[in-house]
Amino acid sequence: MIYGLQKITFIDYPNEVSFMIFLGGCNFRCPYCHNKSIVFKTSDVIKESDVIKMLEERFNFIKHVVITGGEPTIYGDKLIELFKKIKNIGYDIKLDTNGTNPDVIKKLLDLKLVSYFAMDIKNAFSKYNETTGVEVNINNIKESIKLIENSGIPYIFRSTINKTMHNKKDIDEIKTYIKDKSKLIFQDYKYSKEQIVDKDFGKYEKL
Repeated sequence: MIYGLQKITFIDYPNEVSFMIFLGGCNFRCPYCHNKSIVFKTSDVIKESDVIKMLEERFNFIKHVVITGGEPTIYGDKLIELFKKIKNIGYDIKLDTNGTNPDVIKKLLDLKLVSYFAMDIKNAFSKYNETTGVEVNINNIKESIKLIENSGIPYIFRSTINKTMHNKKDIDEIKTYIKDKSKLIFQDYKYSKEQIVDKDFGKYEKL
């Protein structure tokens, strides 16, 4: 389940130093994905017990953990159990998600396991299938947005923009999905090392 770690990061949990855990696999196939080795699980798996031990050893100077992917919510109850173990140590946990599994988000909220949400909004709803490379149940995306907005927990929504997939009309439409526009971030698409050597990604340019 765990395919990557960043033992210290200053940018992934707002205003806090954090420990980042990458869960392998994803239910999207976005052509501009930055984490292909994580999505396709080509990196080495890391034992959960080893990660928990690392977190116990670091708790004196790091208090925040980011769970990202891939898409963490595809693991359902296994993700819930991982959150419980980390929360029991004393960490606040941020979840990065694409919003396709609102039932998992609701469980995490009901159990008070999440301290911060970051949800990606991939594009205007009418272009989700094209942008993600799969058929997406948009009602799930809408439900996740609603759950996060009404959670009472800090959150941010993010959209990564490039010329091939997005235009100004799409950006304006995405803005209508969010109640508090200050919680929506548009970020320029940037190439990762994996994409620089992948010709299929050559056509994706930032807007």
